[in-house]
Amino acid sequence: MKLKVNLSDMRKGLINIIRHDYKKESLLMFFPFMNLLFMHYYFYVNNFIEWTWLYSKVINLCAITFDVSVMFLLCLLVVKRNMKLALLMIQVVTLAWAFVNVVYGRFFFQYLPLSVIQETSGLGNSLVINSILPEFHWYDSYFIFTSICFFLIYKKTTDRRIDIKVMVRLIVIPLMSVVISIVAYSAYHFAHPRYRNNSDLYFFRIKELLYDSSCGGTPNLAHFQTGSLRVACFEIYDLLKTTNLTSEEKKEINDVATDYSLRTTHHPRNPEIRNVIFVLLESFLSEPIGLVVDGKEITPFLNQLKREENVFYNGYMKSDIGCGESGDGQFIYMNGILPLKTQMTIGQIKDKALPSLPKLLQKTWKNCRTEIYFPTSPNLWQQAHMNHVYGIDYSYSIEDIKDGKDGDVDDEMIFDFVSKSLNKNDVPFFSLILSLSTHSPYDKYHGEDYLAGNKTLPVEYKNYLNTCHYTDSQLRKFFDTIKQKGLYHQSLIVIASDHYAHVDMLKMQGKLSDRTPLFIVNGDIDKQSAWDKDFHQIDVFTTLLDILNIDSKWKGLGHTLLNPHYKSSVDATSYRVSEWIINGDYFPSRK
Repeated sequence: MKLKVNLSDMRKGLINIIRHDYKKESLLMFFPFMNLLFMHYYFYVNNFIEWTWLYSKVINLCAITFDVSVMFLLCLLVVKRNMKLALLMIQVVTLAWAFVNVVYGRFFFQYLPLSVIQETSGLGNSLVINSILPEFHWYDSYFIFTSICFFLIYKKTTDRRIDIKVMVRLIVIPLMSVVISIVAYSAYHFAHPRYRNNSDLYFFRIKELLYDSSCGGTPNLAHFQTGSLRVACFEIYDLLKTTNLTSEEKKEINDVATDYSLRTTHHPRNPEIRNVIFVLLESFLSEPIGLVVDGKEITPFLNQLKREENVFYNGYMKSDIGCGESGDGQFIYMNGILPLKTQMTIGQIKDKALPSLPKLLQKTWKNCRTEIYFPTSPNLWQQAHMNHVYGIDYSYSIEDIKDGKDGDVDDEMIFDFVSKSLNKNDVPFFSLILSLSTHSPYDKYHGEDYLAGNKTLPVEYKNYLNTCHYTDSQLRKFFDTIKQKGLYHQSLIVIASDHYAHVDMLKMQGKLSDRTPLFIVNGDIDKQSAWDKDFHQIDVFTTLLDILNIDSKWKGLGHTLLNPHYKSSVDATSYRVSEWIINGDYFPSRK
């Protein structure tokens, strides 16, 4: 029989759902809606949304309505129109999704991307567990309370199959939610004197609201306004698609990448340099450097280091990471490419043959040994796999560093192990060293209570500063070791942070800058002409190639800091080109 649907039928379908026979079932529909509302407003209240517009809250309610109604219809199909089972399914799915996003967002400050699910093999690592679950809050009782309420009502409902005609009529709900979203944005756009004549922006926003959750470059806002289902569908499509770049796209990449005007100064390499030691500090802000609390220097060694004649220091580095956090930091420094904003970059790039820093050093210096010391398990964020992508031949993980010892790894253990293992052979080497102690959560500190008695700072920030002082002391010991081994003057030494520390976790919202430091030792850099203001992580790769005067067509997408006329390297073009490189076939496959 052919079904005819009109507005009258749809109205009757809605009435059938909320009529006396379906009162309990209709009440149960309230819970999945509230689960998603709770999730979204956790992000909103905690200021994780990049920004919101006047219409955002209305569109968020429409997005939740769309998600719940579509999931309900899908569940009905799965359980052969059994309304009770469909309601149970949607409650379990939305409750679990809300809980996972709230817990994940508590540490990573964004919605859970589906690409992270690919990394579940590493999520059992104690570092991840300790970071994601630093503490539970009183409002987490929502999940327990609503579950109890749901099942009390659920027990009193009876099994019944919903009529297929009613199901068809219910399609009006997600359709109307989309229409209202478009109307709400349109009313805002055309009423705004600044935007009303901008048709490009109008269609750009409509596209973002309907399906393309990444086109605006604001992943949390897109998720808040678009909802989970459409974001998930777009992510799945983006993860599965194979992108063959067009000739025009490849030409644009070439045009951007081969513009060396801001990427090289033809800097003469220090002839003594035959090694690169790259120390990647965990979540280390510039704020502690030079900071004095209660008459005590937080980082006395780094304070001294930045004053030395052979040291270039800039404390205004902006983090360019996406949802990959530390993995993104490594990726940026090793390749000079911006990471994806809404997906795990390592999942997309692991089969690409990238012209990374270690590979370029191997081409430049004969028999160059490349190695990494990392205080996590090899499967966390696919570290072992990415080491091969970067051209790192020798790796030392948490098991090597601990060497059978009990307890957690700290910076003292890391730098002691590196000091003993650092290459002693008469060959050039590249060593990437990852620290750990300044990783969140900040409910404790490492080392001594250097700020004992201070009552003016939040406990979390005081713990962080105590740990920064501890890491600073380990860096001093490490520098003493490489000097004793005769490696200091032969090595270009880089100290940088993998990314900013989240100031919200330090309880210092609005009081701290999120800029991070960059130290370059033995680079023969003219500090009078080198750039000393804001710059980006992506610039470090390009700057190192410039310092070492490495002959390579690929110099990254950053700009060298040796150029006194530096201009910001991060804009819409660099993000677009980076995305093409990561998702496309600009660089060949490693297979």
